[in-house]
Amino acid sequence: MSAAPLLTSPRMELGLTNVPERPDSWIRHENVAPDWTALPQQSVIEIVSKGCLEDPERPAIIIEGGTVMTRREFLDRCQRFAGYLKDKVKPGDRVVVMLDNRLEFMIALFGIIANRATMVSIAPTAMQYDAGHIVTDAAPTVAIVGAPQLPIMEAVRGNSPALAHIVLVEGDEPDGLAKYEQASEPMDFSKTECQREDVITVYYTSGTTGAPKGCMLHHGWWLRVIDIDLRLFRRGWQDRQLCCLPFYYADPAIQLLTSLASRGTMVAMRRFSVSRFWDVVTTYDATEILSIASIPALLMKGEPGPAEKDHRIRLAIHAGLPKELHAEMVERYGFHWHNQYGSTEGGVMSRVPNHLADELIGTGTMGVEPPGVTIRLVDDNDNDVAPGDAGECLIGGPDLYAGYLNRPEVTAEANRGGWYHSGDVARRDERGLLYFVGRKKEIIRRMGENISAAEVEGVLRSHPKVVEAAVVPVPDTLRGEEVKAYLQLRPGDVFPPEEVIAFCRQNLAAFKIPRFIEFRDTDFERTPSMRVQKQSLLKEKSDLRQGAWDRETGKIGE
Repeated sequence: MSAAPLLTSPRMELGLTNVPERPDSWIRHENVAPDWTALPQQSVIEIVSKGCLEDPERPAIIIEGGTVMTRREFLDRCQRFAGYLKDKVKPGDRVVVMLDNRLEFMIALFGIIANRATMVSIAPTAMQYDAGHIVTDAAPTVAIVGAPQLPIMEAVRGNSPALAHIVLVEGDEPDGLAKYEQASEPMDFSKTECQREDVITVYYTSGTTGAPKGCMLHHGWWLRVIDIDLRLFRRGWQDRQLCCLPFYYADPAIQLLTSLASRGTMVAMRRFSVSRFWDVVTTYDATEILSIASIPALLMKGEPGPAEKDHRIRLAIHAGLPKELHAEMVERYGFHWHNQYGSTEGGVMSRVPNHLADELIGTGTMGVEPPGVTIRLVDDNDNDVAPGDAGECLIGGPDLYAGYLNRPEVTAEANRGGWYHSGDVARRDERGLLYFVGRKKEIIRRMGENISAAEVEGVLRSHPKVVEAAVVPVPDTLRGEEVKAYLQLRPGDVFPPEEVIAFCRQNLAAFKIPRFIEFRDTDFERTPSMRVQKQSLLKEKSDLRQGAWDRETGKIGE
């Protein structure tokens, strides 16, 4: 079996040139300890080993439904599965993992990393086309799949001639890998030869154009994100982080590692559910929530219940918090929701400071950069924009992503000028607080005006009848582009398009009001990060006006 070239990365330090001077009047995070004081380890495996050995009887993970795994058992199973993989992979080999939210996902992840191989994540709901693209691009030597995913992997197996082994996770949790764990001598995690520069995970980012790209992350990226998170918000043995996201995304592994590093516990849902959410929070005594995309808006659509206040939650961190609902959320649930800005490439890039949580409720700000991170806002020529103006976010700092797998030219373009170009547009106020405007490629340009799809979506989602909204541009010969809104309503609700327009008029400038409205009976196709997959909407029909109500004619287009 031939090994792929070992994926290593020099310490990716972007943003060392053209660094704008930071005014003294700008807000900063307060009472943050110096770099690396929360996490002195040099590899992810050190975090697992040290965290499990120091407090072996404390739960590492609790899975919704009652499955509890102590640190002792978790370390033992990780080391045993790593021992099984030892003669199956070489440093640099890639291993695809396609599993639902079950403990074996995390066991497999650290077993792979301990062998200096790279875990390539595939959504368990992926079908032959999207799974096939990843298998072709990543060229794995091993695949780890659940029984529901096995037919897909078998169908695309030929896409990677190097794929020699398919490991099937089956049976009751946590014994889905038991037959493999018992087949070899366990690997001692305290004696692994992991290097900080080893690329240990690849996550395929959907982007806004083209096929998904494999974003490579090395130990340094993971260590930096965890160290920043633990310094911004201190945790201890009493804390239990609620994971309501799919394991194939990076955030759950971050939550588990921050828990192991701080003697806490991760509580994981099988999948996000509005009806079960607060029962899981109270049953398993969660103290912190991490959420993304439309999760807060969906929770707010649920029926109020006593569990919403009968909990121990200290804080929720959310990427893209809806400002229209923020105050109501704090009042209804009784704790702060901190807005955060991040990406697979850049990690944690900004967060609302703890000491300003009350003051910034409902402002929509995503806070300021943590220590060690710099954000520049630039125009199309990479020149810094004036204060208050919108510009693309360029990210600088140590240990950013290691590039895109097999795409050196795309990596070079994204990192041109020594800064990571995020594709996100934001503005900064006089105190240095950042506000998200939208994706650069999702700005709708109508009659010379720039319209943020994210802003219009936020207004639409704030209506109690709307479960989800997605806004896209429609080409128009007169105005350049028009605004189209797709709406998914609560079951049984009716929201006539004329009322939608009236609601928008109360909340948006006239040029931002959608011209076209189309209703959907089912949920949207989503990206791995739970965002609406707009590329699929744009490809649904050749003429996006077809089947949509037109504000100018008052009729549905044919």
